[in-house]
Formats: sequence, C-alpha cells, structure tokens
Amino acid sequence: MCEVCRAEGDDYLFKNGPKKVLTTNNLYKVFKNSVAPIKLCHVHSIELFHLGESRFLKEHLEFARGLARRTKAQTTTIDSPFGF
Repeated sequence: MCEVCRAEGDDYLFKNGPKKVLTTNNLYKVFKNSVAPIKLCHVHSIELFHLGESRFLKEHLEFARGLARRTKAQTTTIDSPFGF
C-alpha cells in the first residue's frame, strides 16, 4: 500500500485504478547521511516529482510525522556518545 495513502486513510486502488503499481522512491533530505526509500502510488509519485521533497512533506504532514518516528527508531545512541 502507498505510504502516503495509508497515513491519510485513503484507498490507493480507488485513487489510482486497479492496474497501477507501487513504485519505490527515495527521499534524500529526510535522514542525515542516508536515503529514505518510500513506496508511493502513481498519483503521489507524480505529486512528489512536481512539488519536490520539502513541499511534498508539507502537503502530507501525517506522512511526514510517520517518517520522523521512523527516523527516531532508526537512530541509536551508538551514533553519538551523548545520545543525540
């Protein structure tokens, strides 16, 4: 399922049609020194291309909050001896 559609509670099959497949896109400005792979439907993939990363995340705040939670889960205290 499309990660943005899941965060917003939308039905991605209704929005895209039955023959549209999910694509894996990369966000480069979300994680520090890392790439964030996300699965998007056709509609949101085009929207990401047209808007760019920062405006796309501003338009989809629930999805951005989920990415922030994923960032905190991936970050460990091993990276820094001070815990940040």
